[in-house]
Amino acid sequence: MLRLSLILLLASSCNVATAAETTSDQQCGTTMCITANANSTTVEYILTSRGKRTLGWMGMGFGSQMANTPMVIMWSNSDGTITLSQRQAQREVMPTVVENPPRVATLNDSLSITSGSTPQLAYTIPANSDQKQSVIYAFGTQNPGSSAKDATLAEHVDYGVLLLDLTKSSSTSNGSTGGTSSSGTPLLSYQRMIVAHATFCTVGFLLFLPAGALLARYSRTFTSMWFKGHWIAQFALAGPSIFIGVALGIQSVTEAGATHLNDSHKKYGLAIFVLYLLQCGVGAIIHWVKASDRTRRPLQNYFHAIFGLLIIALAYYQVHSGYKVEWPKVTGRGELSKGVNVFFFVWLAVLPVAYLVGLSFLPKQLRQERTSVLSRRGDGDLKLDQMGYKDRQ
Repeated sequence: MLRLSLILLLASSCNVATAAETTSDQQCGTTMCITANANSTTVEYILTSRGKRTLGWMGMGFGSQMANTPMVIMWSNSDGTITLSQRQAQREVMPTVVENPPRVATLNDSLSITSGSTPQLAYTIPANSDQKQSVIYAFGTQNPGSSAKDATLAEHVDYGVLLLDLTKSSSTSNGSTGGTSSSGTPLLSYQRMIVAHATFCTVGFLLFLPAGALLARYSRTFTSMWFKGHWIAQFALAGPSIFIGVALGIQSVTEAGATHLNDSHKKYGLAIFVLYLLQCGVGAIIHWVKASDRTRRPLQNYFHAIFGLLIIALAYYQVHSGYKVEWPKVTGRGELSKGVNVFFFVWLAVLPVAYLVGLSFLPKQLRQERTSVLSRRGDGDLKLDQMGYKDRQ
């Protein structure tokens, strides 16, 4: 009897020790959650769909970006089996199978559930020394349609970065399921470049360019110095800001290992940049190359004004798509705060109203331009400085 009591006591002690050594954490992205249960030798990962999209495949990688990150990707097959494929990619393309991964993952059938609205796929992998793990996740809605480990994967519809804390005991793990935890993860280098890119481009396109346009619209009928302020705002200030912003955007794509010009935001960004350079060229020609015998306002002057407003309108669209669509898409960190959206739409309303008010000076401007033409032709004895105007169109 005494021996049996000792055995039970030792068994109980072993169970307590084992439970104390077990750690666990769960973090969720938009479409899926990752649960990690770790002990001293192995880590058990469970990938669970949140039921928001039809499950095609789920995957995770041990790193903070797609390039050169070891990944485990899983999907269910029509015969009830589950495929586990360990892959890696050198950049943001479909990862390919790694025959000898640094850690070999083993499918856990007992914890995998392929039916229901929130299926889950599980595997076990040898533990390493990482207690706080930065992992990427990806969710695809199209099943590969093959049980082969090297089957072709359709592009994911959601991905991001999560931070798993394996220092938590199983009893204190918070089981976080409310939104993506990547928003609390420090920005990666390429993400900081994206923030800087957005800041410089927004300041250049939506502050300096409109400032130059408004300065010309309001002051040209009152002072001959309007053109100097106009070109300083639109070229000397906006130019460096836009060039730096574009360069940072290109470098962020390179550093993330992503593909250049593979979506509409990147393509439109390049197009708007080219249009800005063209607009600067048109403005220089209008100012420095003038016909000496012109009798009316040249057509290119109208084109320059309308074209400039079009570029600013396109820039508004580009900035909005950048923070609303591109940022969540390329970082997986979710949308920015509502304050950003409110500020954007307030600014969107203020600038057009300010320009429309400035159009009230247009009749005076046209009268001054007619006076300038008559003066040059000798059809009048008027002097331009009597009107406070110098021909700087």
